[in-house]
Amino acid sequence: MAKGKVYFARNSAFQHLTKIGKTTKPYVEERGLSASNVPEDFDYLMVLECDDCDWVEEKIHEQFKQFRHFSATGRKTEFFWSGCIENAIKYAKDLKGVNITTDEETEKVSVTVDGKKQTIRRPNTTFAMIGLKKGTKIFYKNDPNDYAIVEDDKNNVSYKGRPKTAISNISNEKLNCKTNGFEYFYYNGKRLWDMRPDVQEK
Repeated sequence: MAKGKVYFARNSAFQHLTKIGKTTKPYVEERGLSASNVPEDFDYLMVLECDDCDWVEEKIHEQFKQFRHFSATGRKTEFFWSGCIENAIKYAKDLKGVNITTDEETEKVSVTVDGKKQTIRRPNTTFAMIGLKKGTKIFYKNDPNDYAIVEDDKNNVSYKGRPKTAISNISNEKLNCKTNGFEYFYYNGKRLWDMRPDVQEK
């Protein structure tokens, strides 16, 4: 039994395929999928914390084996699938000892409608959404000595020499609980969460 993560990752260079794999490393980005011989970086559609990642991966692979990708010459690819990812993620979520660590598409946002506060779901916060470009420094709890560097248009940062990782992974580790990293990092004295267009419009 190996405690770890099972992930569903997609690469924009071959969007019809999704890699279903596992890792026991603290962050899925340390798995090294986005190596120099891959034309584009991988994005993680879903990451699952598993009490036994070997068993969970094996169960998913077996359940959806008919969807495994083969090359035009009949060569079996290394853990790539197509045509089943939505169902595979749903199946994986229900397996024993599995906990979700990423939201698929949305996050909760508080808004006021007709004077009443409501919680709705809106698209996940991204650096592109709040106008921050790659290379921008952002500061944890507005501390000038504790910063990360934006690495893409989505939610990935570099931090203290670590491999590229999601901004929430940094705040999760610091606070020892599941968080939204955009609520804890700042740019020009303003909390990143408050830079969302829908938050500014409230």
